[in-house]
Amino acid sequence: MARAAANTEPIEVKPAENPAEWDPWKIMREVYIPKRSRGEMDTQEVGVNNRTFFVPKDKRVDVPLPVAEVVEEMLRRQKIMEENAKRNSGTHEFNV
Repeated sequence: MARAAANTEPIEVKPAENPAEWDPWKIMREVYIPKRSRGEMDTQEVGVNNRTFFVPKDKRVDVPLPVAEVVEEMLRRQKIMEENAKRNSGTHEFNV
């Protein structure tokens, strides 16, 4: 059974008085990437601004805010693709 991604509410971040002091890489956010099948890799490679992170699957982990945003967008798009595949499967008529 797949679990939903953690903390799906919008991110509320109050910037520092001096914008130069605000560093999104210091803000940590919990993410969860479900493992879809047995043979799948145990980590998900996530790239942000020429930095590469390997986020473990099937485990709740804290990652920097920019990484969390990329993971959440990836999960959102994956869900849309799965819904479209379900909706479109078996609905096409073939002319022979």
